[in-house]
Amino acid sequence: MTLTTRWLPPSCYWQANLRYPHKDWVLSRGSLTAYLIALSRGDFKVRVIHQGWHKPSLDERLTLKLPLAQRAWVREVALVCQGEVWVQARSVIPLTVLQGKGRRLRFLGSRSLGSLLFNGGQRQEMTIMAASSKHRSWTRRSRFCYGGQPLLVQETFLPALFVAFHQHKITL
Repeated sequence: MTLTTRWLPPSCYWQANLRYPHKDWVLSRGSLTAYLIALSRGDFKVRVIHQGWHKPSLDERLTLKLPLAQRAWVREVALVCQGEVWVQARSVIPLTVLQGKGRRLRFLGSRSLGSLLFNGGQRQEMTIMAASSKHRSWTRRSRFCYGGQPLLVQETFLPALFVAFHQHKITL
């Protein structure tokens, strides 16, 4: 597998050399939460690893066009299915998103962010990269528009997901 060390936009996805079933999962534009619930036959949980006010990385700030010193609500979770972590996710939610109906994004607890984003938000740009050549994990990062404001969602697809997929195939 070719190890991609930078974010690839749609016009460069071919450079990632993604193959089935990784390609179907990483490039799907539907709700990852819904797909995971279907594949796990409902055995799906969100485990919050960390959330709070932090300075996003330089790359995240540039993608969201945030001022250098601005903090954002950063949420890191593990998406656990059938007792295993199938996906790790990191969300960067700027202060401007957390106003109006977006206020509830700070209080998700163990609920999936995707459940709100696919019910009132819209995916815009999506980029991908190989997270690790050793474990064959892929990461995608999507910019969503929620309440008219941008936020980032980064999802790393772990090997346990693909083991389960081969056992209980579903259509994405």
